Amino acid sequence: MRLQKVEKGDGFFRALLIRFISAVSGMRLPDAARIVMYHRDFYGKPMTTWTHAAMRGESGWTVGERELFAAMTARWNQCPFCVEAHGAIASLVISKTMVDAALNDFRKASLPPKLHAILPFLEIFAKTPEELTPEQVAGILHSGISAQELEDAMAVVALFSITVRCANTFKFAMLNDADQSGAAKRMLKQGYVFGKGKPEGRPDHRAMAQELRRSVFERPALTDTNLRQAVGKRATGGPALPVPAYDKLALETGTSSWKITDELIKEVVGIAGSEKAAFELITAAAVAAGLFRWQQGLSLLAGT
Repeated sequence: MRLQKVEKGDGFFRALLIRFISAVSGMRLPDAARIVMYHRDFYGKPMTTWTHAAMRGESGWTVGERELFAAMTARWNQCPFCVEAHGAIASLVISKTMVDAALNDFRKASLPPKLHAILPFLEIFAKTPEELTPEQVAGILHSGISAQELEDAMAVVALFSITVRCANTFKFAMLNDADQSGAAKRMLKQGYVFGKGKPEGRPDHRAMAQELRRSVFERPALTDTNLRQAVGKRATGGPALPVPAYDKLALETGTSSWKITDELIKEVVGIAGSEKAAFELITAAAVAAGLFRWQQGLSLLAGT
């Protein structure tokens, strides 16, 4: 973890909670959990609310298939932490052989027809969403996948387009095999918000996406809203930023988060003035990349 404040927790209560959870579970609390506990009202709360609903709420896709979508998104973004984490969860629900084959080369894997139909679309959606066309969306809908199922799948990939960028940029620590197995079982059972259980009904993805956008880009925080918005625009191909370190952070988070270095994060922290300010800029870039994909998908879906 590149930011020590996120590693330890912000404030006495959060730091104590992290140590307590680690002690009870018998393993170090994974960085994926630490990041959503830090500066929670800014990023963690709206992000986990939407993720929990998308991954465990009502859907035409099984929990295992949605976890596979998350793992594939990680593969397409070179995020080993999330490939391992979500591949492990998916393997508890569907065949591990099938999960491994899909992650290796989904085009050659023996998969159900719906997965074979949706995965090529989701790969483009994750990598180059601007290249998708209304005809491709129409083709998905004519393959037996409903508009709601397509929206559900796009929500998962949009969310994990955010998560994998955070994992790469913050440099989440990999888990050993035993801890990975235990974490996967807990995540399958409890989902993405501790103590909430299975969400009722179908998720309102659009409302939850809007709440995440408002929280990260519009509400007062440590950094200026104009700066966060500029970082988000740069992460999705917008104008260059006048501060070179901010520009590189935004651009690489948006396009190639696996290339980000310890030195760049240290420079960003120094310029921003604190780890919390740097956290806001990093998550702004990641959230912008995910929401850009989400909006592109919705626009195409509306045109069919």
